[in-house]
Amino acid sequence: DCHQYTVKTCEECLKNVTCLWCASSGRCVEYPVRRILPPADLCELRSARWGVCWVNFEALIIAMSVVGGTILIALGICCCCCCCKKKSKKQVS
Repeated sequence: DCHQYTVKTCEECLKNVTCLWCASSGRCVEYPVRRILPPADLCELRSARWGVCWVNFEALIIAMSVVGGTILIALGICCCCCCCKKKSKKQVS
């Protein structure tokens, strides 16, 4: 039960992977597994901590989006480069 960690620290709360720490209220609550993001009435994204205490949910989402977008762009560039090389080899032959 996550509520037993409410009066303790973020680190103690997040030892249980099913828990979410709300920094603004100092509460440890069950992560709402049926939803991707915790609802605002439970905890605001900028105050929500899950997994690690040093990064909030908002920053985690932004960082994951940037990394995912960078990977997709890199894959797209690699595919374009491979296609261009194949086309130029066919034209030379």
